[in-house]
Parts: sequence; structure tokens; C-alpha cells
Amino acid sequence: MDIILWHQILAPYEMAVDELILKFHHMKDEYARYGKYCPIEQVTGRVKSITSILEKMQKKNVSMDRMEDEIEDIAGVRIICQFVEDIERVAQIISRRSDLRVTEIKDYIRNQKESGYRSYHMITKYVVNTINGPKEINVEIQIRTMAMDFWATTEHSLQYKYQGKIPERVGTRLANAANAIISLDSEMSAVREEIMDAQLSSKMKYSLVEDIVSTIENLYTMTTTREVEKIQDEFYRVYQEDNMEELIRYHDQLDLIAQAYKAQSNRQGDGRKKNEE
Repeated sequence: MDIILWHQILAPYEMAVDELILKFHHMKDEYARYGKYCPIEQVTGRVKSITSILEKMQKKNVSMDRMEDEIEDIAGVRIICQFVEDIERVAQIISRRSDLRVTEIKDYIRNQKESGYRSYHMITKYVVNTINGPKEINVEIQIRTMAMDFWATTEHSLQYKYQGKIPERVGTRLANAANAIISLDSEMSAVREEIMDAQLSSKMKYSLVEDIVSTIENLYTMTTTREVEKIQDEFYRVYQEDNMEELIRYHDQLDLIAQAYKAQSNRQGDGRKKNEE
């Protein structure tokens, strides 16, 4: 039997997880840039430990030469959503991506496991470019709500503690908790529009304030300290009113002021250049 260089084998899987996490974070940023609601709340990932891989190979009776083909979750990416409805949206986004090829779906939301586990799994093929050339590997993408993730994380810890033989009394409580999770997700969906409106409003306010502060800081190079202090005091007054319409109005007004100072600064610069000539 050849020596197995485990870390060499797992390196492309680590690369795939890092790349996909980065890509999904960029997607979140793009949604925010356009002021749109993003169905992705959080993204995490991991490469299975050598111990976990060996345990799964033993359980499924997989030979070493078939490991990369038959162990589909060596690389795993987990996408957390706020609402159940978002799971389908994320699945559609993944299906349309040119860098991911979906080979299998495991829908444990419509087909809940007996334990109460609920999640949506997509087995995908992803190509990483290594120093030895491109390599296509399996990546499992799990999509679930925050409530589902809390339950699944707890259940996984208990499975580890009891080595897969959770006591009946604990299993019953887990099943009850799973039903409570279903109710929670249902209630969150019922007030989905209100939650989304509140979150978008909060993000918009954050963006406006960041933009205003940056503009005020830039004005320090274009006008006097006294003028900038007056502008900043006006900003604090508007902010304390906690009125979004007034904040938007101030933001737009400040943009016009900044443009005027910038034009004036450019004219002065052109005048100095002519004098030097």
C-alpha cells in the first residue's frame, strides 16, 4: 500500500472552501451595494478532519482509492439564511453558477430525518487550480436557517458525546426541539416583510451615515475648519432627530455643498497653474 500524504490530498479541498467562502461574501457585498435584500446571512466552511474521513470510510466500507469519489463532503460550505423561503432562492443561485456543477440534491427539509434534522444539501463539483493543474473535487453545500443550524449543531455535539447512541430521553427532547424550530421558522416567515423592511432601513441608515462622515472628512482639505465644524454640527442635529427623510435630505444637500467646494478648489488650482506658467 502506498503512503497516503493526507495533507497533500486535502490541500485542494481547503483551497475550494476558502475560494467559495470568499465568493459568497462578495455576493453579499454586491447585494448590499445595490441596496437589495440578500438571502445569505452567514457563510462558513470546513474541510473534514482525517479522523472524520476515516470513520466515514469505515462506516460506508469505502476503500482508500475510492475515497475522493465516494466521500462527498470532505469539503463543506454552510450557508445560513434568515427565512425558510431563502433556502430555495440560495439553491437557485448556486444552480445557476458557472463555477459549480450540482450533481445531487439531498432535501432534508421536505424529507426530515427521523432525528428531527432539517437542512438542504447540494453535492457539487468545483474546479481548483493547483500547481499540478486543474482538479475537480466534490464540495457539499448545506443551506439552512439560523434556527435549523442551532438545532443541528447541538445534535451533532450530542452525537459525538454519546458516540452515535443518544439516550432515548435526550432524543425525545431533541425531537420536541425540532418541532419547536419548525414553529419558529414558520412564525419568522409570517413577519418576513416587516423584518426585511426594518433591516433594509437600518442598512440604508448605516450607509448614509458612513457616506456623510466621509464627505465631511474630505471637506477638511477644501475649506476652513470653522465651515466644516458648522457642517458637522448640522449633521449631528439631523442625526439626533432620527428621521430617515431628513437624513436623506441632508445627505443630498451635503453632496451639492461638497461638489461646489470641489469645483472652487479646482478653479483655484487652475489659476495657480496659469500664474506659474
